[in-house]
Amino acid sequence: MAGGGGTRLWPLSTEERPKQFLPLLSERSLLTETYERVLPIASDIFVATSERYARLVREHLPALKPRQILTEPARRNSGPALLSAALQFEQEGDPVTAAIPSDQTVADADAFRRALAVGTRAAESASVVVLAVPPTRPETDYGYLEVREETTGEGIEVVRFIEKPTAAQAEEHVQAGCFWNAGIFLFRPSLLLAEARRVAGELLAGVEHYRRALAAGDREGARKVYERLPAISIDYAVMEKAARVRAVRLRAGWSDVGTWRSVRDLRGPSDDHENLILSQTPVLAPGVRDTAIVFSPDGLLVLPFEREGELRGAVERLRRAPEDPKSEARASQRPSFAPRSRLRDGGDASSQGSSRSPKASAGNLKPEARAPRRGSSAQAASSAAEAGSVPSQRSIRSPSPVARLKSQARASQSGTASRKSRRKPR
Repeated sequence: MAGGGGTRLWPLSTEERPKQFLPLLSERSLLTETYERVLPIASDIFVATSERYARLVREHLPALKPRQILTEPARRNSGPALLSAALQFEQEGDPVTAAIPSDQTVADADAFRRALAVGTRAAESASVVVLAVPPTRPETDYGYLEVREETTGEGIEVVRFIEKPTAAQAEEHVQAGCFWNAGIFLFRPSLLLAEARRVAGELLAGVEHYRRALAAGDREGARKVYERLPAISIDYAVMEKAARVRAVRLRAGWSDVGTWRSVRDLRGPSDDHENLILSQTPVLAPGVRDTAIVFSPDGLLVLPFEREGELRGAVERLRRAPEDPKSEARASQRPSFAPRSRLRDGGDASSQGSSRSPKASAGNLKPEARAPRRGSSAQAASSAAEAGSVPSQRSIRSPSPVARLKSQARASQSGTASRKSRRKPR
């Protein structure tokens, strides 16, 4: 999933080039990193994004075929985008699908792929599977999952989804053994759609209307139908109300790369005063500590990490203000920032970097040998909706990959539900 717009990492992440298309953590964009992370176990990868970002997706992932870029005519969050992809995939063999945001990161790619393999097996019987991250601290920027540990079979039962909490509530959730919700979902399309008809019937009917108009060649009519759909995340629309939801632990150093503090922690500080400095021109900041200083053609940010919660509102107010023609943003002239610039005295800094970082993409996961890796194949798909931690790593909340996972041929030998009655996935 790679269709979200950028606000939390302004001024580098903007509506013209959101964070999934930026090389925040390496020389490659977050989208490219997500794609390469699932590629070893994917037989087909799709990227769900909005029409305005299709060019950027092709730029960052030139190997994708046109059919692998699922564009939506208007941004309506991950709910409509993911349901539309599920309707398509159900008709193409009903393979297990992984919806992966393209703007996240993980420190251990192998552990991430192993978690997807476990989730693929769990998705044979669950309506949906969510990857659950053991928390390392009380965190107010993430949603939480309450689970029932004494669960038999693959995965653990999800009792409820918990919205982003206050600081006191986050402490309570951690003490109670709750998990962070990574916003990464695995499901067989037919099972997800069955739950969507039960808990979000009106939304699904609208998406089906949109796809019928597309199939009839009425692109303008389809656009109007899609624009009338509500902007809602798949979490709110379906996942939080669905029955038979399972969770699989993800221990891979996950991060949603959602704050400048997280970027500092993942890249490393730019100086000995724990600042993050991203600028192509020299920066003097004597006495400044624990602050993000980020300069781009779109603006200058000086933000103490302790006040990062105020950034989104400030950016929204800036966007509503009348534009100053003298400071017109030019998307084609983005600064390029090297992964890291470290100063010993914190006095001045010059960082370079590039501005491309795509969100998640989608793919069909190739089968893995069950013995050593406990892997099974799966197909991943990503969608461009905003939704969602790595200590580093769509589909489908913010732009991210969606992967359709093909179940392993030998799955039944390991107790996985039989798929003989289903059409063979591509």
